Amino acid sequence: METIKRQLDEKLKGLKIAKIKVLNKKSFIGEAKEIEGKTVCGVGRRAKITLIELNNGIYLAVHLKLTGQLIYREKSGKEKTLVEENSGPFAIKELPNKFTRVIITFDNNGKLYFNDLRMFGWIKAVREIGEIAKEKLGPEAIDETAFSLDYFHQVLAKSRKPIKLVIMDQTKIAGVGNIYANETLFRAAILPSRPANSLSNKEAEKLRGAIIAVLNEAIRQKGTSDKDEAFRQISGKKGNFQKFLTVYGRAGQACPNCGKIIKRIDLGGRGSFFCPACQH
Repeated sequence: METIKRQLDEKLKGLKIAKIKVLNKKSFIGEAKEIEGKTVCGVGRRAKITLIELNNGIYLAVHLKLTGQLIYREKSGKEKTLVEENSGPFAIKELPNKFTRVIITFDNNGKLYFNDLRMFGWIKAVREIGEIAKEKLGPEAIDETAFSLDYFHQVLAKSRKPIKLVIMDQTKIAGVGNIYANETLFRAAILPSRPANSLSNKEAEKLRGAIIAVLNEAIRQKGTSDKDEAFRQISGKKGNFQKFLTVYGRAGQACPNCGKIIKRIDLGGRGSFFCPACQH
């Protein structure tokens, strides 16, 4: 989501919203008329939610959930750029398409398409950022000041839950998804099922460093398109970090460190991948 936020901020800042076309009522919550004619001040993010800030104090909060996409096309609309690896249900072959739920048109004739196959995602017009989250969100994982080692020690000490579930808990640390939780735990050599309060100070420091490093590497690689390829940059292209994954989705394959077979278990309803030899 940090990748999408940065790309949208570059493209949308200063543009005025000319029209909002809602193709599926479930996907847009709010009054479109309050949004039309307003200017984008900038694009931010809180946890997994993208925040398009407007000059009337309203935010367009966007949660992509499992299959959502935000695709931006400028005035020229070069459709030939859409043919990159056109396979599977999430390929951007044409716009709008059968999965397009909302279209936002700007005063430069550019369009932002909100696509969502399963329709779990949403766009909400909110006046307070707090309206988008029922629970208090923790510090952003890439904010090294707020996500301090002292704070991390406090979080770990208070929980006996599996460490993977703790670092994915957005009320504790915002921004760590399933893929990155798997990768950071492998890099820190910690089993995903370990109780959080069993980590030593040294292990906590190593894990915090791995979380920050992996997320920043993923941002540099423009995000991760999993096997379902739902995640797309705003251009419609896939991310690149999937090329650098070490354990996620690799059950039954050899560990890149030791050659042992990577295993998979379920934790909190999500697949957890680890090397039983390298992680303890």
